Amino acid sequence: MEAGDLTTSTLKWGGYANVAGGLLVAVAYVSHPHHETPAVIASTYWLWTHVLFVFSLLFGIFGLIALMGFTLRRGSAMGVVGYVIAISSLILIFGLNYYETFINPVVAVVAPFFVDTYGAGLTIGIVAALFPASGGLFLIGYVLFSADLLRTGQLGQAAPIAMIVGVVVFGAGLSGFLPMIVVQVGSVLFGAATMSMGVQLIRRLAHPL
Repeated sequence: MEAGDLTTSTLKWGGYANVAGGLLVAVAYVSHPHHETPAVIASTYWLWTHVLFVFSLLFGIFGLIALMGFTLRRGSAMGVVGYVIAISSLILIFGLNYYETFINPVVAVVAPFFVDTYGAGLTIGIVAALFPASGGLFLIGYVLFSADLLRTGQLGQAAPIAMIVGVVVFGAGLSGFLPMIVVQVGSVLFGAATMSMGVQLIRRLAHPL
């Protein structure tokens, strides 16, 4: 296999990662429990909902790397800065979600009083600042990156515009200051936009302009 073919194949898998990540993030948030009691957090349903989110983040990270790889030559400094901020936000959110998924359910069993006080654990100490900060970084990073994609037109116009709209709603929800329904609506918009980006990437690789 030639180096060019290998690169194209790798980027194409990145496109599929965007499709999978977009779908999983929407499903994870739409199905997210509305209550964060010890019984709910200790449940299997809570675990699997958050495992879906873990995989959506992993796919999202690989998908974003592929998008950057595809658009780098025509991209500007704005796109690079946006990419760095966006991928940093995904890594930060992954760390926060790791606690929610694998640690807090155990805490809910052995120390339910702790969960009664702090819920999913996102209001503890420095985490109370990191959670809204991750939402802000997510918002800024993806808007800058998507705006640069819109400028270059490498993935068309509709997908970057949809991404900007989805990220604004989703990022606002992730700030922690708005009700869960805003996060869920934003997750669907963001998920659909991410899937659209993935589809466009796969199509452009199959039929270069």
